[in-house]
Amino acid sequence: MMRIFPGCAAVCLAIGLIVSGERVVLADPINGLPIVSYDAFDYGFRGPDRLDAGMVNLQVVDTGQHPHQMQLVRLEGGHTAAEFAAAIKAEPKRFPVWGRLMGGPNGVVPGSRASTIQKLVPGDYVLVCWLPDPTGAPHLTLGMTKSVTVVAGTPKPAPEIVPDVTITLADFSYTLSKPITAGTRTINVVNQGQQVHETLVVQLPRKGLAKAYGEALTPGKPAAGFPPGKPVGGVVGLAPGDHALFQMAFTPGHYGLLCLFPDHETGQPHFEKGMTLEFDVK
Repeated sequence: MMRIFPGCAAVCLAIGLIVSGERVVLADPINGLPIVSYDAFDYGFRGPDRLDAGMVNLQVVDTGQHPHQMQLVRLEGGHTAAEFAAAIKAEPKRFPVWGRLMGGPNGVVPGSRASTIQKLVPGDYVLVCWLPDPTGAPHLTLGMTKSVTVVAGTPKPAPEIVPDVTITLADFSYTLSKPITAGTRTINVVNQGQQVHETLVVQLPRKGLAKAYGEALTPGKPAAGFPPGKPVGGVVGLAPGDHALFQMAFTPGHYGLLCLFPDHETGQPHFEKGMTLEFDVK
């Protein structure tokens, strides 16, 4: 059965339920999409093993003691989640060609949640968390993976979702189509670069820098272990040419975007190559 969040009875009555086989999912009150939710704990994911193809609101809830994210990877050629984790552990700077990174909700702190709007096509997938533990080991190398199969279902018309803002990713920069203002906003993230990129959204202290947050996650850096800010979502790794949507309630304040993925050639995190952006929400 799909997870129903504690204390959501009133919401369920207000927006209704969608029943699919043995799974029960909430309907997204904004877009009418099914909400597919997973718990992210230390170190793993808890949620459904099989999903229906189509547009979904893909959600992660951090029930652990550390920040977590949920990368969606489509596996090809019969490869498994264990093989993907082993390939990344053996060669962290490169992704296997049979694993396509397709976004997913980016990092949040314990007790928080984040979501993306994704189109799922039939196939085998794995959920992973790239975020590092205090020693720098990515959580997926600690067992934080989950196999998921997407099966063909009855085709349903996808709602037309018009984003408020588009974030364009390049090698190595972010461009906003217009300023982000306070309120619940739908953001389209488009990767026009030649490498995998992400959009990690961080709430920063006044005049804080996104680069400083990334450096705090890097073992050996002077500020390691003391991130000056809080991750609040976004979209994890997207393959070149792909896009995904996320929705977030932006409150007034100072924010940053950064990419933690490694450069193909040097292994240097993209934020160290200039892939950061700070902005104020009013």
